[in-house]
Amino acid sequence: MDEFHQVDTYDREASLAAARELAKSYDLVGVVNFTEVDVQLVSAIAADLGLRGMSETAALRARNKYAMKEALRHLGGVLPRFARVTGLDELRTALDEVGLPAVVKPTGASGSKGIFELREQADLEPAMARLAGIARPDFDPVFRQFGAEFIVEEFLEGDELSVEGFVSDGEVHVVTITDKVTSVPYHLELSHKVPSALPADAWAEITATTKDIVAGLGFDHCAFHLEAKWGERGLRFIEIAARPAGDYIGSHLVPLATGVDYFENVIRVATGDPLRLEHDRRMNAGLRFVLAGQAGRFEEVGGLQGLCEQAGVDHVFYEVPAGAEVALPPQNFGQQRVAAVIARHVDRAGLEDLLDRVPAEAVARMTAVDGE
Repeated sequence: MDEFHQVDTYDREASLAAARELAKSYDLVGVVNFTEVDVQLVSAIAADLGLRGMSETAALRARNKYAMKEALRHLGGVLPRFARVTGLDELRTALDEVGLPAVVKPTGASGSKGIFELREQADLEPAMARLAGIARPDFDPVFRQFGAEFIVEEFLEGDELSVEGFVSDGEVHVVTITDKVTSVPYHLELSHKVPSALPADAWAEITATTKDIVAGLGFDHCAFHLEAKWGERGLRFIEIAARPAGDYIGSHLVPLATGVDYFENVIRVATGDPLRLEHDRRMNAGLRFVLAGQAGRFEEVGGLQGLCEQAGVDHVFYEVPAGAEVALPPQNFGQQRVAAVIARHVDRAGLEDLLDRVPAEAVARMTAVDGE
C-alpha cells in the first residue's frame, strides 16, 4: 500500500473528489469494492475516471432488491412472487397477490438486517412496526441509501445455497457453489460449506440459471455472490450481490477448498487481467458461527482450545471484541454471531463432524448488563 485516505463513502462527492486527487499522482488501472454499500460508488468512480466497472443501471439493480427483481421478471418461475411496499396498508394489499407465508425486508439492506417472516395476518403489523425502527440511518448507516422502502416476497422452500463467481467482459465464471444454513426466524447465516453437496445435474442447472440472472441484470467487471434455494421446483432466486461473498467464503473457504485465490481475482476482474480460476485441489471447507445465547456483555468463547487442537480446524475469529455489549435480533442483527470457526477436511462427512463440534463445545460466555 502506497497511500491511505479515509473518506465517508456514503458521501459520493467527497469520495469522487478523493479518487480524482489520487488519479493526479497515479496511473490508476482499476477500482474495486469488497462491501455491499460501495457497489454504486465504485461504479461512479469507474465511470468518472474511465475505468472498467458496472453501469449505473446495473449497480442500482445490485443494490436495490426491488429493482433487481423487476429486471428479472422475464425469468418466470425462477423468481418468487414479489411487490414493493412502503407501509402496512400497501403490505396488506400486496399479500393478496404474493400470498402467505412471505418475507418482508428493506430493499437496500445487507447482512440479513431486517428480514421478517410473515406466517399469518397477525404478523404483519408487528413486522412493519419493527421495520419502521430498523430502516433508519440512526439504526444502521446502510439505510442512508434507500431508507424505508421494502420488498415482500413469497416464502421459498428448499435448501439454501450461494453461487460465487465473476463476470468479465460479459463472460460469467462460476467458481463454486456454497451450501448454507440460516437461523429461524431472522435468517442470520450460521454455517457455510464449500463445495455444495448437491448432485451434478443440480450444479448444471444452477450454473446455467446464474448466467441468465447475471446477464439479465447487466452485471460486468465484478465479482458476484448469488443467494438462492434449491428444491422440488429447481433453483428459486433470492438475490445477488455485485461483490465477493462475505462471512470468510471468498477470503478463506474458496481458497481452502479449491486453491483459487478469490481476492486476487477481484483485482484481476477490475483491471482486465486474465482471471486465474483453475482448481488445484478437491477439499471441503466450512465455517460455523458461535452464537450468543442471550443479550449482555460478551466475555469470551469457552471451549475453543479443545476445538483448535482438532486436525482440520484452521482459523478462529472473534466477530465482536471481548467486553462488548451484545444485543440480539431484532434489536441488533450484527452482534449475535460472536465468533467464527473455519475447518477443512478431505471429505464432506469429516468436515461436518468438525463443524458439528462447534455448537456442542464452543460456548459464548455472557454477563448480564443492567438487569438482563
